[in-house]
Formats: sequence, structure tokens, C-alpha cells
Amino acid sequence: MKLLVRLRNLLQFQLEQFMLRGVLSRLLVIACAMVLIAVSAGLLVYNLPHIGEAGEEGDPGSAIWWAFLRLTDSGYLGDDEGPLLRTVSTTLTILGVVLFVGALIATMTQWLDDTIETLEAGYTPIAKNNHILILGWSSRTAGMVENLMQSQARVKRFLDRHGGGRLHIVILAERVNTGMAQELKDRLGRRYDARRITLRSGTPLRADHLRRVDFEHAAAVILAGREFDSDGGGDEATIKTLINANGSSEDDLPLVVAEIFDANHLGTAARAYAGEAEVIGAGRIVARLLAQNARNRGLSWVYGELLNGRDEQIFVRECPSLVGERLVDVAGCFDKAVLLGAARDGALIPVHREDDERVRDGDRLAFIARAFDDCAPTGAPEAVVTASPVERRERAARNRGHRRVLVLGWNRKLPSLLAEFEAYRRESVTIDVFSLRPIAERETLLARQGVGFSHASVRQIEGDFTSYHDLGRLSLADYDNIILLASDWLGSAEAADARMVMGYLVLARQLEKVEQPPFTLVETMSAENAALFDAPHVERLISPAIQSSLLTQVALRRELHWVMEELFGAGGAEVVFRDASRLGFVGGDESFETLRRARASEDEILLGVMRGPETAQPRLQLNVRDKHAPLNLKAGDELVVLAVPAASLSGAEVG
Repeated sequence: MKLLVRLRNLLQFQLEQFMLRGVLSRLLVIACAMVLIAVSAGLLVYNLPHIGEAGEEGDPGSAIWWAFLRLTDSGYLGDDEGPLLRTVSTTLTILGVVLFVGALIATMTQWLDDTIETLEAGYTPIAKNNHILILGWSSRTAGMVENLMQSQARVKRFLDRHGGGRLHIVILAERVNTGMAQELKDRLGRRYDARRITLRSGTPLRADHLRRVDFEHAAAVILAGREFDSDGGGDEATIKTLINANGSSEDDLPLVVAEIFDANHLGTAARAYAGEAEVIGAGRIVARLLAQNARNRGLSWVYGELLNGRDEQIFVRECPSLVGERLVDVAGCFDKAVLLGAARDGALIPVHREDDERVRDGDRLAFIARAFDDCAPTGAPEAVVTASPVERRERAARNRGHRRVLVLGWNRKLPSLLAEFEAYRRESVTIDVFSLRPIAERETLLARQGVGFSHASVRQIEGDFTSYHDLGRLSLADYDNIILLASDWLGSAEAADARMVMGYLVLARQLEKVEQPPFTLVETMSAENAALFDAPHVERLISPAIQSSLLTQVALRRELHWVMEELFGAGGAEVVFRDASRLGFVGGDESFETLRRARASEDEILLGVMRGPETAQPRLQLNVRDKHAPLNLKAGDELVVLAVPAASLSGAEVG
């Protein structure tokens, strides 16, 4: 008995394995079952009279055919006579409905469902040329697609450089699902076009999956980091992807724009990829923006304007007619744009970096403008008198006083943020870091990343900024700035913002006791939540939007990375505000052009005007349209300028 049971189980297992091979195996089993039934029934009744009109009595072949017809077509059921013949015929018809109709339809339906599911899952390789490839799916992916769809003019120039065609975006996600497509539809609205956006399943860590999205024929590849990966594994995955990409193509590799959070990994990432690459230190750039914004209120307005890709943007353009001219002299040649400097050899040379710096053949000049065509020169160069070396040394030696900063929370950007404050040698600063992370662990992380302090004074305090009791231990009135950092260990942007909102409400309640609340800067993970942090002494910085804009803009024009590294990178030029009242420009009829010349003599680039909070006009006015019309500055208005670091000016010495 045991042997029979084992034999039965063996046959059952073999049949199961055979049917699981695929739809053809299942169809073959159904066909064999139908043949077996037809043969058995035919042999059972072939000696009976009146077996049917199709054959003669006593013919097994005709009887089998008779049985097959009853098995496959129920229309023959009423043609048979005799109890046995009708019983067999009825049984065959019922088995036919189950096997031929039911099992066959079920098998084909399942096959069709599996095929459609496979197609929807995105496992089919694509064949595209000059597409933009986004590797990985995160909360920022839909925003990056939106940035690309909005930058129509820049995309057209990008595609023209790569042979033309329409914009097509391919996204490689770990596992494609309908929710991703719906998120894109919700974000893009009417701009959503399924013919221009393709989703594919796979991981960029595997070369065969990169070939699935036609990596080698992409015009540009965007590799965003994993923002919610506090143990640093996100950078390791990015570098591993860059290494794998080298083996995904035998032809020339496309341009890759990769995001790295730990500044110590930038050099490693740049060497990991054999093709052209722009490796963006996202954590370092956002940290610098946080530090700058803490020191200069209103900078979040400027960053939002330059990086949202809607109004004033950063452009780079060749101007062959200006080759050989001094940068400081050609700054006034543009009535519709503001010249920032020359993009050259992976860096931006600001206008006032060196007085004798000239425009070279192949340089791409960087501008703030509304459109690419506005960057064409409209006038002739004019000699500009700049500050003397003595004035520069005096300016470099000025001390800006002492600043006390409270940082609430901890994330991967914090080491870069502390290093940024350490770099401001002309300013004495004390920083208190208030976080739940154990102090010993923080100090180990800082030491591992090479962050040391010889100028800034940093104190580590353990506590929860969402707790009234813990936050009440701090004397908030003693601080000049408070920075709330979004947590990157909670797993999602929604969870990080939920904790940030809670912490902000606790802080706001504590600050009600302070007569003059310190200026507070909040890092939020979503533009939808920015309105929650609304107070006169509060500004918001949406770091995912900044990072997404950096990646997409650099993918379309890699020289923009050089410009942004200078504007937003450590040690670069700095956007600052100058009080119009102190400069004596209030109540006069000075125009943008007049003020541009005045600031140029101080080695500064005038970017625009920040109006006072009581104005009915738009507060921030970058690249004023009519540069010769009076600005009518009032008390409270400020000039927005780009100041070149004193250490980089010729003849300057930092004390």
C-alpha cells in the first residue's frame, strides 16, 4: 500500500511539475486528456448499432471520431439513440464542457493575464535612442519628471545636441506597479503622456537590467541617491551602480549625473564610472544652503527662484564675440540677463574672481535670465574700475561678530553643515546640536568623515526636540539661529515631515515665551507641507525639490553643475543682502544698471532687489527687466548680490 501511495504521489508531482512549465504544457495535458477520453469512449461503443451517421457499425476509428465530436461540440447530443449511447454521449458532452471549454478557456485566460501582468511589470527590454534614463524610484522621481517636462526649451536644445527627436523619459524601478503611474499622472496633470514616459522593473545594480532600459543609447542618465538611508548604504549602492554601468555597453557610455550624500565619497564615485559623469554632492550643497540661509535671511526666496525652473533660471551660453574681453568689462553687455561668470574646465570663474580674467575661446558664460535667447550680448564692453588690493585685504579682515546656532535633529547633511560653519573664519560661531542620537556615536561619525573644529565651537546635547520637557532645558532666547533638520532614519518623506511638524509645534510653543524669537530655518521634505511652517521669523527650505532640480538641470546641461558648485558648493561665491538704506540708495532714482556699476566697484555682482515685507510688489525681483528704469528703493529694501569670497580675490588675505 505504501508503495502505491508513493507511486501515486510521484506521478502527481511529475504532472504538477510538467504543468507548471508553461501554457504549452497545460494545453498538452488537456489535449492528452481529451484524446484519452475520446479513445476510451469510442472503444466502449463502437459495436453498438446506430452509432451515428459518420461511420459504419463495428468501425473503431469512426467510433473514436464520434466520441471526439460529442466531446468538443454539444450540438450532437440529440442525435443519438439507445440508453447506453445517450449515457455515453451525455457524459462526453459534460466532460467536453469541463475540459475543452472550461479548462481551455481558463488556461488561455490565465496565460493572457500573465502576459499582460508581465508587460505591465516592465520586464520587456526597450529599444530607444537619446532618451533620459532615471535609475531608481523614490519620492523625488515624479518631481524630476515634472522638471524635465516643464523645461521644454532647454530639453529641445538638449535633444538637438544629441540628434533631435522627442523627449522620452525611461524610469527603472525595483518593481513597477500601477501606483507609480498614478503618482506621475497626479503630479503632471495634463502634461502626462504615456507615450513619452516608460516604466521598467529592475535594479541598476545589475548590468543586464541596465541593458533592459537601453542604457548605452541614453542621452543622459540620472542616478538619484537613497535619501532615507542613514547608515550610508545609499552612496555604496550608487557607486556600485556606476561600476556596473561600465559593463553594460561596448560602445561609448552616456553622461551620468549621480547624487552622493557623503562628501568623502565624491572622489570615489567620480573614478567608478568610465564615461562622462557629473557627481553632485547633494548633502554638501544642501548643507551649504542651510548655513547660508541661517546667516542671511531671505535666501530661501533666491534658491526657490533659481531652482524651480519657471521664472528666472541659470543658463550657460557661448558668446564668441566677447572672446578676449575682460569678464568684469562684459558684465554690462546684457540688458536682459545678469552675467555670473565663465564656465570652464569643470568650474565657474566668477566675474570678480580676478580683474584680468578674460573670456577664452570655448568658454560658456553663465547667466541669470528668463530665456536662453536673453543671454545674447546687446551692448559693447565697458571698462569697470574694481576695488584695490588694499581695500580687499581690509574687507577680508573684517570680523562679523559672534553667532550662536542651535541645530535640532541629526541627518547625513549635518557633518557637512558643521564643516560649512567651520569654514566661515571671519565669523565666530557656537553651535549646539540637539538630537536623540547618542553623543559618542555622533563624535565617531564626525571623526570618520574628517570633520574637525579649530574655529567653530560645537557642543553635543542629547535630547528629543519633539519633547516639551527636553526642549525646555534649552535657553532658546540666547540663540541667533535655530535650524530644524529633517530626519532621514524614518524611512519616508511623509514620516520625516510628520516628525518635523510635531517638533516645530513644540518649538513654536516654547518660543511664545521669547520676546524676540531667533530666526528659524526649517528643512522640509515636501512643498505641500511648507505652508505649515508659517511665521514672520521662519523660512523653509525644501531639500528634495532642490536636489531634484539640480539633477535634472545638470542632466540637460552639464556645465550647470560647475555653476551651481560655485554658487551653492562649499567655498564658492555667496549670495548676500545689502541694506539699501545703509548704502544711501533709498529715495533716489538709481536704476539697476547704476547699482550694478556701484556694486561692481566693490567686487560684487548685483542679482536683483528684495523688497521690504510691506511692499505690494513681488518681494524678490531678480534680473530686473528694465535695467535703466528707477527702482524707487524704500527703507527695508535690500540689494541681492553675489559676493566672491575674499580668499579667492587677487591680493586678498584672510586673517
